[in-house]
Amino acid sequence: MNGNAIQLVGDVLLVLYTFFGVVPMLLNTISQFTVLKRFSEEMVREGVIEEQKVKDIMPKKQLAGVIISALMLFVLFSACIKTAPFGWLCAGIPFLVGLFKYRNIIEFNSFTVKRFQNNFKGEYNVKKLNKYIETHF
Repeated sequence: MNGNAIQLVGDVLLVLYTFFGVVPMLLNTISQFTVLKRFSEEMVREGVIEEQKVKDIMPKKQLAGVIISALMLFVLFSACIKTAPFGWLCAGIPFLVGLFKYRNIIEFNSFTVKRFQNNFKGEYNVKKLNKYIETHF
């Protein structure tokens, strides 16, 4: 392989990593502090889950999301710096497109409920949650 083909493969990998890896993870981390936090507070008010369980689990999930997102952004920025000037272009465009594509992650919708169920598996009242879902979605 010549140098141009290797650079092309590297740029394609950077695009895929940015679009399918960095952007969804970053938005998921942001949603842990915004939408999912508000939804969890509402579930406590509705009696679906105990407040102490939310206080125990949520900070761990938030910290894990911040650490993973920071590592992914570090790798992305390192790759962009190494492959400059095209690296910034190959990461910037998919980053912006990914923000528009995955914006539903930070919106209050059925995806929020799925993430709540994944975060608090076995810790919530299923019947009350299902009743809430039926009345609000």
